[in-house]
Formats: sequence, C-alpha cells, structure tokens
Amino acid sequence: MKRIWPIFWVSLALFLVVRTGVRDRGVITNHIETGRRLLAAEDLNTGFDNSALNAPYPPGFGLLWAPFTLLPERIARFAWGALQVIALWVIALWLRQMLGAVAATLRRHLHLLLLLTMVLTLRFILRDTHGGGTNLVNIGMTLGALLLAGRGHGTAAGILLGFSIATKPTQFLIVGLLWLFGHRRAAIASILAAISFTALALLINRHGLSPLTTWLQGSWAYAGQENLFASPSHGFPPFTWMNQCLRCSVVRWFGEVPPEYATQVPFFTQGLGLTHATTAAMSRTLGLALVTVTAWVAWRRRSQPVAQPAIYAAALALSLLLSPISWKAHHVALIPALFLMLCHGLRKNHWVWLFIAAYVPLCLTGEEILILFAGDAESGKSFKQLQQSLYLVTAGTFVLWAFCLSRGGQRTESALASDAGGR
Repeated sequence: MKRIWPIFWVSLALFLVVRTGVRDRGVITNHIETGRRLLAAEDLNTGFDNSALNAPYPPGFGLLWAPFTLLPERIARFAWGALQVIALWVIALWLRQMLGAVAATLRRHLHLLLLLTMVLTLRFILRDTHGGGTNLVNIGMTLGALLLAGRGHGTAAGILLGFSIATKPTQFLIVGLLWLFGHRRAAIASILAAISFTALALLINRHGLSPLTTWLQGSWAYAGQENLFASPSHGFPPFTWMNQCLRCSVVRWFGEVPPEYATQVPFFTQGLGLTHATTAAMSRTLGLALVTVTAWVAWRRRSQPVAQPAIYAAALALSLLLSPISWKAHHVALIPALFLMLCHGLRKNHWVWLFIAAYVPLCLTGEEILILFAGDAESGKSFKQLQQSLYLVTAGTFVLWAFCLSRGGQRTESALASDAGGR
C-alpha cells in the first residue's frame, strides 16, 4: 500500500491538472470572466447574452479568480488545475489529523484509507474538476482553516475561512463550530475577514453596493420561493434533477412534479401531491431541525476534542442538505464523512461496509456506466435522470450526516472503548 497510494496520488494529480488545462470549455470560462470584470470595473451581473453571469455567487467570488486573469487562459487553466490538486492535498492533511484524533490505532492504515476515500469520492472530484469548479478549493480552504486553528493560528485560520466564505458562503456553519469548540479568535477573524474581502471586491469593482444587493435579493428570493419549479428571479438557475439538495427531495416525494419535468424521467411516479406552500414549510422545518440537532450535539461535546472532527464532517454534509443548490460536484464536501465511515469500517463495523456496498452502485454510478456497457447515450441519460429523481445521493448524504453526528455525540470514553475494540 505504501507504493500504491503514492502512485495513485501522483497519477490522479497529473490527470486532473492536464485535463483541466487542455479543455476549451466549462464553467472556468465564466469564472475567469468574472475575475476580469471585477478588475475592469465592469458589471458583474450581466452575462454574455444579457443573462446572469454569476448570479449564485457573491461579488467576493471575483477575488478568487482575479489572479488568473493575469495569465493567458491556457496557462490559467493549468494553474487552476494545480490549485485544485493543492486543495486535495490540504484535505488529505486534515484527514490524517482526523485519523489521529478519532482512531489513533489505525494510523498504519492511513494510505489505504486515503486511497479508498479518493476512490469513493472520485466521481464527485472528477465532476468538480471537469470544467474548473471551485468546490474542492473551497473545501480545501475550510479544512486548511481548521488545521491552522488546531495549531493555534487563529487569525490566519479566520482569514482563510473568511476568504472562502466571501467567495462562496456555503461553509458558514463552520464559524459557529469554531466558536463552540473554543477557537474564538478564528471565528471572529473569519467574520471580519469575510466582510473585509466583500468590501474589497466592491471597492475594486466600483459599482457601489449593487453587486452585493443584487446577489442578496436574488438569494433571498430564491430561498423563499414557494414553487420550486417556477422560474427564479435575478438569473438564478431553474429546477433541474441534478440538484440534490434537501428541499428538492422533499418536494419530489411530498409534492407534485410538473409534466415537463416528470416526462424527463422513465418510470416516473408522482409524490404525495401536497401544495407548494406545504412542501416549502416542510423543507424549512426539516432543515431547522437538522441544524438544531447538530448544534445540540456540538454544544454537548464542545469540551471533547476527540468528538470535534466528526462534528465538522457532519456540518460539511449538512451544508449540502441545506444549500438551495447542491450539484454533484458540491458533494466533494462528503470526503471527510466517507473517510470517517471507512475508519469505523476497518474497526470491524460490518454494517458500514453494507452502506458502502449500497452507496457505490446507487450514488456513484452514472450515465457513463450504461453508455460503456450498452453503447447507448440516450439510455445513459435516462438512467441518470431516473437515478437523480430518486434523490439517492441526498439520502446518502443524510445517512452520512447522521453517522458523523452519532460518532461525534459519543462520550470520549465510549469512543476510546470502540477504538480499543477494533484493535
């Protein structure tokens, strides 16, 4: 394994960098354009065809891409691929620290656990790096901030996390956990840094508060929209089966899907047919309940460092459920949760392997598999739509959230006893 893991890691890193660099399309095109417009003091809210260019992202998103506008686009693509690989490396560093905290006796299996984790999350990694996504980089910054906070560098941790939040505020839950777990300098610094980076972006762009208020208005309208299938305002993306957030799954199973979307899925069966207002209220109530449970467990275990990595992993999984937009690429946030589950699988917890055995075919297969075996692109697309319409990835994310929270909720003595029992 000491040879297999380095070979796999180097091969994956080279592949990701080269694939990102040689591509001539993908979301990276719009992202680089956002950075250019930020620096050129141009409108951030208008796309190439008068549609929204970057509606789901705040103005601070342009700061992440501004440095890449100084390079020729081809070089910028290779540089972004390299940054994604660095983010994966930082994630692996945090996983190594997690292993030492939750299962010190498994340290000799670190390379095996890293290899299995990367294999289990490879579809999400490949999806995020397919066109130059930012999710790996944001998770890398978040976990990098946790590494710094754990080593006593609170201000640096806060600046890094604050920059991540300013560019994409999906990991705001981590700020509350940092405060609860005693890293208050990091928590305060992250809030101040997020505000400062946002102000810097507005100052550079020279369009006043317009980029921020437009994003805030669009986000508020998008989150409060009762009818999930209505056309969103402010250029936010319309409903698609690819969105695997909690609200979409609630609406699918408890509401009613319009014919134009139902006909996209073979063998489709409607849900319970509840009204839009009812399903919207259900999803908000369920989301609030998940946040409350997470906060309660974190509060009870705030003085037990052995529980904290699992709670951080649960919060990352929860961010996918709460976010109004959770594409497949966003699920790289599950890397810590799956790593933790594999740790407990090596402790002879056989039910963990049953979950993984179900998770792989149900959540990690895609249209490529059917195309490979059947050679039919249309069948592959139909399979993907059926898989997505069942919200299996959402269900898997919920199970991983519950699992990580249950591990974090154990008393220290119980966790140590479990560790001893797996020797």
